[in-house]
Amino acid sequence: MPLSIKQIVTKKKLSEKVEEELEQMIRRGELAEGEALPSERDLMEAFGVGRPSIRDALSALARKGLVRIASGERTRVTRPSADTIISELSGMSKDFLAQPNGLQYFDQLRKFFESSLVRYAAEYATDEQIAELEKALKLNQNAISNNPVFKKTDIYFHRVIASIPGNPLFLAIHQALVDWVIVSRPDPINTEELNMRSFEDHAAIVECIKKRDVEGADRALSQHVDYVFDKIYGS
Repeated sequence: MPLSIKQIVTKKKLSEKVEEELEQMIRRGELAEGEALPSERDLMEAFGVGRPSIRDALSALARKGLVRIASGERTRVTRPSADTIISELSGMSKDFLAQPNGLQYFDQLRKFFESSLVRYAAEYATDEQIAELEKALKLNQNAISNNPVFKKTDIYFHRVIASIPGNPLFLAIHQALVDWVIVSRPDPINTEELNMRSFEDHAAIVECIKKRDVEGADRALSQHVDYVFDKIYGS
C-alpha cells in the first residue's frame, strides 16, 4: 500500500535527524576520517529508526562528501573534496542548461573562468608548466583529422591551463564544464575545419603565455571560445 503524505514526511524527518547527528559527530571529530561507521543494524538500534532512514541518511552524507559507501564494505568517514562540491551542483546545472539561453549562459561562464586562467598562466606559469602545455598542444595538432581523439586532446589542453594555479577547485570546475557543456556538444558538419581553427587558437594562446602577454592571451582565448560556440550552434 502506498505511503501516505504524513508517513513520507515522518520518514524524511527521521532520516534527517540521523543525518544531522552523524554529521555533527563527524565535524566534531568524534568520528575520525577513515574510521568505519557502526553497522546499519547498530545505527538502527542507536537511533531507534528503520533501515530505510539509516540508508537515506548515509546517502545524504555521501553526497556531502562526508562518508564513502562501497558495496561489501563498511561505510567510512571521508572529507569533502573539490569534486564533491561541484558534483552537488550537477543536477541543477543540467536542468538549467535545458532552459532557453542556458547554453549561452554556461558558455559565458566558461569564457569568464578560462579568461582568468589564461591571464594567470601568462603571468605566472613556470617553464615546466609551459613545457607541459606545449606537449598538450602537440597532441592536439596530431589529432586534427581524428575528431574523437581531437576532442580529448582539446579537453586535456584546457585542463593543463586549469592546473597551472595549483587550485583543485579550478580543476573540478573545469571537469564540471566539460561534463555539463563540452561532452554534450553536437559535432559540426566540417569537423576538420573547426579542429584546425581550434588548434591554431590554442597555438596562439600558448604563444601569448610564453611571451607573458596577459592581454593577448585573454584576447586569443575569448576569440577561440566565441568562434567555437558560433560554429557549433550558429548563434
